[in-house]
Amino acid sequence: MKKILTYISCAILLASACTDDNFGYGSRENGNGTLSFDSFALLWTEDVNVVTKATETADDTYMLFIYDKDGSKVWEKSYGALKADPSSLSLLAGDYSLVVRSTASEVPNAKFDSPVYGAGTDFSIVAGQTTQLGSVTCSLLQCAVSVRYNDGFLSMVTGDGSTSVEVSSGYPLDYALSYNSGSPTYEMRTGYFALNNGENTSMTVTFKGLVEGKNQKMTAAVSGVKAKDWHIITFLKKVDASGNASFAIEIDGLVADAELDNDVSGVEEGDGNDPQAPAGDGGIELVSTCDYDITQPITVPAEGTAFNLTMQAIIPDGARKFTVDIASTNEDFIGSVNTVGGTTLDLINPSEASLGVFDIVPFPHGSELSGATSIDFDLSAAQVPLLAFKGTHTFTMNVTDNNGCRKSIDIVLVVE
Repeated sequence: MKKILTYISCAILLASACTDDNFGYGSRENGNGTLSFDSFALLWTEDVNVVTKATETADDTYMLFIYDKDGSKVWEKSYGALKADPSSLSLLAGDYSLVVRSTASEVPNAKFDSPVYGAGTDFSIVAGQTTQLGSVTCSLLQCAVSVRYNDGFLSMVTGDGSTSVEVSSGYPLDYALSYNSGSPTYEMRTGYFALNNGENTSMTVTFKGLVEGKNQKMTAAVSGVKAKDWHIITFLKKVDASGNASFAIEIDGLVADAELDNDVSGVEEGDGNDPQAPAGDGGIELVSTCDYDITQPITVPAEGTAFNLTMQAIIPDGARKFTVDIASTNEDFIGSVNTVGGTTLDLINPSEASLGVFDIVPFPHGSELSGATSIDFDLSAAQVPLLAFKGTHTFTMNVTDNNGCRKSIDIVLVVE
């Protein structure tokens, strides 16, 4: 389901050489230079953040704009027209910006199925010289948001509702939820949101609807929303061992997940006999398949001494999310982990940067873990890398199953 959009680099190569002007824009005697499109190529990619894909040649409908240092537009052309006539452009000496977008219009504040790709760079024109443009690779300029509901939540819906997502103040986008005579349907399209506040952009999520005959409102907020992020908002019904049902919101970003347990309003008391209730934490457990008691700290033996550390995660209702948080009393160990991907690992959707951590601690990882009811771990090969770092290293395994049940389990390894 996840169509992943990745980080996109914008690379513009600038070089200088002597040439004659072909066109004059704001000509001033002895004050013009030339912008050449001879080697210009416009590329795009629809990756985000985790998986890297090859770039492709952009569509001819992409638009190119040049602005002077005062922000005035001095030139525009479609990529198709430029390819048909890549003539050089005469510009007054000075500083300029090249802006490329996949549409001639501005980025919409909030709209379904309306991704906009683009890139931008600054360049300078020197009198009597030619500035050569190389290739530009365009990326998604917005963040993407999808809204989902698990089956347990939908089973409690008794009337119409909607989820409102707002990224730019005053421009919410409503994802409708229709009761549909007891067979709820909901908006499946992906919304795309402009990031008008740059790095300070935040996202507000609000659900309003009839659930079990009651008007419910659930809210959540996420800060630090960035372009090329894709957030999946999932509304969950969770049931504990006593049959008490509660609602939760989970937001899965492709770069960093935001758990919003404390931002949820609305709790329903159950009767203890919910037929869909999982056993407490969903029966999630981590069991040793070796001679070590993994519920206790394990001392890593010296090199040359056998170290067989294996275990199995059991997730009866299938794994939906599996992350590992790494902590240590050894700052050098944390520093090493940070240089190869960071202290939080997503085993199901690992980032390319985090793959280096698996060379230190060989956790299983990959999309094949999604939905798995059992996952085997063999951490024996961690012995040699860990021996370089004395201290206590804690690996907290956080598992979420397909019903929204969660459990966190610590594995503690000690190097003396």
